[in-house]
Amino acid sequence: MSTERVRDLLSSRDLNFGEYSEAELVVPTRNAVYFWNTSNPQILQVRAQWRGIAEDDTQFSALVDEIASCNSTRSGPKAYLAPLEDSSRYGLIAECNVVAMDGLTQAQLDGFYETSLSMIMGFFADLEKTLPDFVTWADDAENTNDAGDATEQAKPRLAASVTTVEEDQE
Repeated sequence: MSTERVRDLLSSRDLNFGEYSEAELVVPTRNAVYFWNTSNPQILQVRAQWRGIAEDDTQFSALVDEIASCNSTRSGPKAYLAPLEDSSRYGLIAECNVVAMDGLTQAQLDGFYETSLSMIMGFFADLEKTLPDFVTWADDAENTNDAGDATEQAKPRLAASVTTVEEDQE
């Protein structure tokens, strides 16, 4: 699976996106940053970091409970904690993967796009209803205006929290 195919897919959907790395494209949205990872030629991954951040023990526990609920009751996405660079605050990452050892047809790629984004966005919408104190971006549209700026804003925040497919398999 190539980055170029994902670039074509995102362009065909009129999405604002940028390059996070050579093998990863980033799509900023109001409540999350989505990463399309093609670094493993056998797996296509879409991973999203929700903008909600646990700032204290109570919020941390609430986030852990929501992650456990997601992973035990939903067929997807897979959710996990993301320690932020200061190691005292935590975010949440949700991901979906598809095995692409023999490549993906356009129909398979379109299906993965629709299914994975629906699962992740649905989970994030549920989080925002369940954890309204985490939602601090209601009128903040800064991350959706320019993919290049959003990419630069996302890098330091995500540096310590991004998991690669290889690390996740260990």
